[in-house]
Amino acid sequence: MTEWAGLLYDLVPPRLRYGAAYSRALALFRESDLWEGERLVSYQEALLRRLIDHCYTNVPYYREVFDRTGLSPKAIERISDLEKLPFLTKETVRARKSDLLAVNARRYGIEEETTSGSTGTPLDFCIGSLTRAMERALNYRHLLWLGYEPGDRIAEIKVPSFKNPDRLVRYYPFSKELRFNFLSMDDQSTERVVEALQRFRPAFIKIFPSSLYVIAQWMHRRRKSIPPVKYVITSSESLYPSIQELARDVFRAPVIDHYGQNENVATAFQCAEAGGYHAQMEQCVIELAPAHKECWEIVGTSLDNFVMPMLRYKTGDLAVSDDRACPCGRQHSLISGIKGRATELIATPDGKLIESAAMDYAFHHLDEIKEAQIIQEDISTLRVRIVPWEKASEATQTKLRRNILAAVKAPGMKVLIETADTIPRTARGKRPFILSNLKLHDLFPAQR
Repeated sequence: MTEWAGLLYDLVPPRLRYGAAYSRALALFRESDLWEGERLVSYQEALLRRLIDHCYTNVPYYREVFDRTGLSPKAIERISDLEKLPFLTKETVRARKSDLLAVNARRYGIEEETTSGSTGTPLDFCIGSLTRAMERALNYRHLLWLGYEPGDRIAEIKVPSFKNPDRLVRYYPFSKELRFNFLSMDDQSTERVVEALQRFRPAFIKIFPSSLYVIAQWMHRRRKSIPPVKYVITSSESLYPSIQELARDVFRAPVIDHYGQNENVATAFQCAEAGGYHAQMEQCVIELAPAHKECWEIVGTSLDNFVMPMLRYKTGDLAVSDDRACPCGRQHSLISGIKGRATELIATPDGKLIESAAMDYAFHHLDEIKEAQIIQEDISTLRVRIVPWEKASEATQTKLRRNILAAVKAPGMKVLIETADTIPRTARGKRPFILSNLKLHDLFPAQR
């Protein structure tokens, strides 16, 4: 889509852009926000039964699974019955994509999609127009949960598809959105972003955590500020405490996280209480499969993708379970916290797995470092790539090495530090904090 086409597309109201399914979803959300937990589960299970019937009738892969396991569609009527089915992995989607595509997929409007490949090979798959409409409606619902009012301005600092790669910013007047192409994070680009935010005065900022950290650091170092915003909303990357704390101080606003993935199998977001993540039960079923220690892998089932259904899809993302009730009063089930991807674990020679949040603390108060990335070369070697603001002193590098060794608690681990001008980002602007050359599922069978 060209830039002018994008501007014209923005003039189309969402109810026309995404069709009746979008309006129906918003009407549903107005009601279901007030539902008790049992009613939410009953609604989920009704959608699940419809999806299971569709899978058996129209999806060759699932017909094969049901016949091989001796199950009939009637065997999957409750959420707990999903355990009777095997997990769906990315490897299976790659190998059986054509068999996962429903024979009547065209009636649902086929849209080709792909993952970013930030931690491996991109994954190609398909969704339908209903899934897209639900995704957009959920994004709007999240804003409403945070007090959005018609006319509020939104700054989206991600990587839109500007035809001109040198364009940094574009204003979309109908939706009142200022979108940034923040792929190059040099001082000049960062300064232009901050100046644009000062003029635009957004009510909400949507941004990747890694970009938020660079901008917040730049503002803190130069004592810059922008007019207060209602909320900063992050997504797509792990939101570490250091990023949240710094951004909250610099922007004088709460930082709220939104969890999801391109596959749209599991969506959850924080409300204004900024506590646990509310599973969006009207759109998906979220299961938590044992991973390691107190962490669980998020397994999702999209309830609206009839084009290429994904039942019990292993996302590779780690979470902490939560059986508490949120003070906001909504009855959607909660996930206590998102711990990042399983591929962002550091493995040690003595068999420990170190979470990425622990590694993040190693960089606290090292103000000379602008960005960083940890690469696990092998079981005993970590290569740490740092981008300094100006220069990373020997004292900073020594402290960083000491902090990392303290975090991994593995005396035999080698930590190699190298400086760089930039850290490569994916085509969608993501910057993984940790990359691993290890196959953790092979090293540690408990992760399967």
